[in-house]
Amino acid sequence: MSVKSLIPLGIKLLLRIAYRCLKDYITGMKFRFAKNSEAKLKTGQSFKKQITIIQPINVSRWAENKKHNLRLAISKFQNLPIYPSEVFSFWHYVRKPTKREGYKVGINIKMSKLDFDYGGGLCQLSGILYHLALTAGLGIVERHPHSVDLYTDETRYTPLGADATTVYGHKDLRIKNILGTPFCFRLKVKGNKLIGSICAPEPVQEYELRFIKDIVDGKERVKTIKYLDAENSQLICTQTYLISDHDEVI
Repeated sequence: MSVKSLIPLGIKLLLRIAYRCLKDYITGMKFRFAKNSEAKLKTGQSFKKQITIIQPINVSRWAENKKHNLRLAISKFQNLPIYPSEVFSFWHYVRKPTKREGYKVGINIKMSKLDFDYGGGLCQLSGILYHLALTAGLGIVERHPHSVDLYTDETRYTPLGADATTVYGHKDLRIKNILGTPFCFRLKVKGNKLIGSICAPEPVQEYELRFIKDIVDGKERVKTIKYLDAENSQLICTQTYLISDHDEVI
């Protein structure tokens, strides 16, 4: 038995958070996060919608809890302007999803398996933010794909390859503004839909994306391609997913 296996999960999480905070301070990343204020939020509210993505929220016994968690997390950064060279960090704004913070129990993917915890379903929020960021040509500082594909092509709410999993204190979604204008995210839950937009005071170019999937050694491999124009494209990333036969959706 290794020494690492003897450390309680709570202590491991605290160590991960401490390490990440120290790393952010040493690298200067801490000072790049956009600061939140009432004045900035009012500025962001005036930004016009430039790019919008609409995703279905799958109907399940956990759907209402998921909608509640989505709305609560969205309220933490709604209309917050991210200026050029600033960085949006999912966990910096959302913080740890706990019962005390008002989150409800939902489904998460943990260690490649379905699990239940407070804040379940927030990966759809981080995923749509990632998808929006790619479409707008924003810089991806940190992003983690899911390890398992839980869906079929008929049941998934976003293309395979457009997902972004987040684990508090361990895996974050970080997006850098490399545009020539500030932008903000504006999202809402409407019925069984999650609607996300990139908003800005100036026009933002919308890039065509393609997620090309094939099967390699029994796993799904996805290449994410961004088309710069009619003749030029850029490979953003390549990732693989285990194939699951789970019936539950999140």
